[in-house]
Amino acid sequence: MERNISLVSLLCFIIFNGCLVLEADAVKSQRSEKLKLIHRHSPELGHNPETTLGPPKNSEERLKQLVQSDKARLHAIKRRLGVVGKANDRVEFPFRSAADLGFGQYFVSLRMGTPAHTFTLLVDTGSCLTWLKCKYTCIDCSAAWYGRRFFSANESSSFKSIPCSSQECKTMDKASTLPTCPHPNAPCYYDYSYLDGLNVAGSYFNETVKFRFSNGRKKGLEMTMGCTDGLNNLKRFQEVDGILALGLDPLSFAVKAAHEFGGKFSFCLENHWIIKSESSYLVFGKEDQVPNMQFTDLLNEESKMTSLYPIKVTGISINGTMLDIPSYVWDMTDKGAGGMIVDSGTTVTHLVEQAFDKVIAAFEPSLSMYNKTKGNLDYCFNAPPAEIFDESIIPRVAIHFEGGAKLEPAVDGYIFDDSKGVKCLGFVRVAWPEMNIMGNLLMQNHLWEFDLANKKVGFAPSKCMLD
Repeated sequence: MERNISLVSLLCFIIFNGCLVLEADAVKSQRSEKLKLIHRHSPELGHNPETTLGPPKNSEERLKQLVQSDKARLHAIKRRLGVVGKANDRVEFPFRSAADLGFGQYFVSLRMGTPAHTFTLLVDTGSCLTWLKCKYTCIDCSAAWYGRRFFSANESSSFKSIPCSSQECKTMDKASTLPTCPHPNAPCYYDYSYLDGLNVAGSYFNETVKFRFSNGRKKGLEMTMGCTDGLNNLKRFQEVDGILALGLDPLSFAVKAAHEFGGKFSFCLENHWIIKSESSYLVFGKEDQVPNMQFTDLLNEESKMTSLYPIKVTGISINGTMLDIPSYVWDMTDKGAGGMIVDSGTTVTHLVEQAFDKVIAAFEPSLSMYNKTKGNLDYCFNAPPAEIFDESIIPRVAIHFEGGAKLEPAVDGYIFDDSKGVKCLGFVRVAWPEMNIMGNLLMQNHLWEFDLANKKVGFAPSKCMLD
């Protein structure tokens, strides 16, 4: 989810900087946190006819939702960069999905408070503040406003409000933290605006989150969160209680959990087109040994994109032949042009025109037997039903990274059913100067590890099965 830039709010994206210090303690390095992931179109979430939640009716509607979501997310990233308008001891949380809300891809069930209660939070790799619908300082705390579930701050003995006069408040995101401080013990307030029109307001607090290790042991960690008592789009949050932020800012859930559990986190995204309920997961800490893991460096400190996950691409090959794409396409500039980011919140892979045109040209000879047609993506064609469609004619794509790592996605990571008799290539053409974005469909069926301590990103083929 991306947050708009205003006088009182600024999107706090994923960042990594020198302020993050990770302990090399041998015990901590063996701990990890595992969270079950389910795709947002999974029927497991259920469907409320009074809300926008629920799976799409058909493949055309489904792909249309994904493309619309990606457009909003790409615009948000550009706004933030100023391009527009200027182990065996892992802790496990179950994940589940919802219909596409334009915020992100996956949802997690989190237990917090004393006594502990379970909340469903949207996982957002593009923000730094975890927040929940919450009763604390609100005047009208009606059940109609909150929906079926909310966090009742005054009923938790471990809830700690953060005073507006405190040093902790002063270190929060200055653009979104309000200067309001009527008296020293008043809460530290925030106001966030998202590009899709969502606005959330409330106060910061510290609360205990319950972690359950895979060996049965439990542990509580104090996390900084937001108690949201102002939300302008309740319809989208009838089934969701808030947002779990996986940004790399010291405030974020990801950084604090990774600090405790070995300096890294990882996730494995199930096949988008085969909906299951138990195969995707998110892990904080050390993963089991994975064969064929390849690594490339995170480049946060070398570009303006310090809030994202930029990695250095050296090229794209089709059927083993490297395409003649200008090298500057993969170089990041201080104005947010070029380079590639890994973004699990974007569905379809975005390529700048210099790269997109070369990829399409390499595909066209193999697809010449099919007529081009209109669809939800930039290159679509008429094709026979899946049971007789010859997938072997589809060229194999590989993304090459600095250091020799190479991602070879499955065909269903870049060939999608758009509607009956229509398929599309899973790439979106964006104008230069913009950035390239690797979407989660290209990442599916791979384990992705974000080693924050060593500033590396790793990946390996995986069936994404929980232990």
